[in-house]
Amino acid sequence: MISKKFTNVIVSFIAVVFLSALSGCAGKHIGIQENRPLHKSLKSSDALYKYALEDVAAQAPKSGFYPLEHHLDSLAARLALAKFAKKRITVQYFTFYDDDVGAILMKALIDAADRGVQVDILFDDIELSETDDLAAMVNAHSNITLRVFNPTNSRGNAHYAEMGLNAHTVGRRMHNKSFTADNSMAVYGGRNIGDMYFGLNEEKFFVDNDMLAVGPLVNKITNEFDIYFSNAYSVDFEYIAKATKKDLDTALKEKIEVLKRDEGAEALRSAIKNREITKQFLSQTIPLYFGDAVLLYDMPEKITTDVEDTSTHIEGKIPQDIRATKRFYMVSPYFIPTEKMLARIQKMLDKGIDVAVLTNSLESSDSAAVYAFYSKSQKKLLKMGVRLYEIHPNAFADAVLKQDYNTLKEMPTAVLHAKTIVIDDDFFVIGSVNMDPRSRQLNTELVSIIKNSELNTHEAELFKKLTAPKNAYQLSLEYKDDNSSKIVWEAVINGEQKKFYDDGNAGTWLHMKKNMSLWFSSLEDLL
Repeated sequence: MISKKFTNVIVSFIAVVFLSALSGCAGKHIGIQENRPLHKSLKSSDALYKYALEDVAAQAPKSGFYPLEHHLDSLAARLALAKFAKKRITVQYFTFYDDDVGAILMKALIDAADRGVQVDILFDDIELSETDDLAAMVNAHSNITLRVFNPTNSRGNAHYAEMGLNAHTVGRRMHNKSFTADNSMAVYGGRNIGDMYFGLNEEKFFVDNDMLAVGPLVNKITNEFDIYFSNAYSVDFEYIAKATKKDLDTALKEKIEVLKRDEGAEALRSAIKNREITKQFLSQTIPLYFGDAVLLYDMPEKITTDVEDTSTHIEGKIPQDIRATKRFYMVSPYFIPTEKMLARIQKMLDKGIDVAVLTNSLESSDSAAVYAFYSKSQKKLLKMGVRLYEIHPNAFADAVLKQDYNTLKEMPTAVLHAKTIVIDDDFFVIGSVNMDPRSRQLNTELVSIIKNSELNTHEAELFKKLTAPKNAYQLSLEYKDDNSSKIVWEAVINGEQKKFYDDGNAGTWLHMKKNMSLWFSSLEDLL
């Protein structure tokens, strides 16, 4: 449902000037609705339990998990949930793009609504304003309720100016991501919905990770959704824009005709049908890892509290018994460690714990400023003994370019987007949380901690693949005779071992952008 990013600089400038002149007329939370009663959640239905190979109910209170690191599996799981849901689907996303993947998944949701399934959708307003008309059409369906979280007063081009001018009100966003069917199965993790997350975008390929959950943890995901959906800052879309069911039917018919003529979209659907997880759904033989799990999430009121007030935050809710003693492998696209975090890492290293971190390289990062402030900690982390990796822009090129549905002529830039942690031999953490100031202080997030040794081993092996020389730079220190040092980036590029000294193979322009970010901005500017 979300359009392409706003690119008209002139109109944006005019909007900024206009909103600045209005001063007090913009920037407040829209706040047009009071908190509503929580949705009366369905009892955990066994309607979707039957698709698992094992007896899910007999495993209670443990939940079942199926890792979805492959983007096609992740999309296939969402489409299956939409297809097999009987009563209610809940959808919560930071961004949901109006592209091929977005259209395919939205069509699946509308089909479910046509069958009588109640579809409740909550989108953040970060990029929704340019497609208000489409969102209104979806909301016009009698079985779909679409709400938008923390919307701006201004729409269209002025929407972005209002966010920029009011970073500590409408600049605070809902970053949570989940897709749940019948309160019994859910997909959650790092992915938003759009071509770039599923291998159809010509410019970017997001390397990400999701999880399919079955059983008791899904009750908690549904409850989290209902807390947000009923919150005063989740505004019924009819207050923003209206349309009719006839408008929806007309638009849907046109979109389907466009998709039928789209080679990439048709090939994608065919590829999904051939995925193993699709066959497992149909044969009701989905294999699961069963384990105890906790779900942690910020409360929606986080967007209105002082950044130093952590009473509504995930911070402080992590069970005390979940502490690394052997290994700690973290994947975070945005990684800006605080002094407190560095101190904790040092304590782990002092105990002999293997600490490894994978983040974006300057070439792959979509924010030179984030990379710039992370780069200030690179030497310190390496001297401490952290194994430090950065995703290479050509990561997984063979897999992406050889996909049977691929219509890409060349490899898009690989961008790390997964947010996971492997702890010791038992715990695996996955969700929407980045290790940066925005996630910690401003945006709302969702994360789970799963205890299962086999899943842990699977994800540890995935970490090895992610950090292999053909997919990631490994950083190290090269010392001179005077004991001074410089950082070295090493990776295998086009089958050849390469070594670089200036932010990998980023080149002069990106290197300059990074330095300019340090010269002309502060860490607070990233909030």
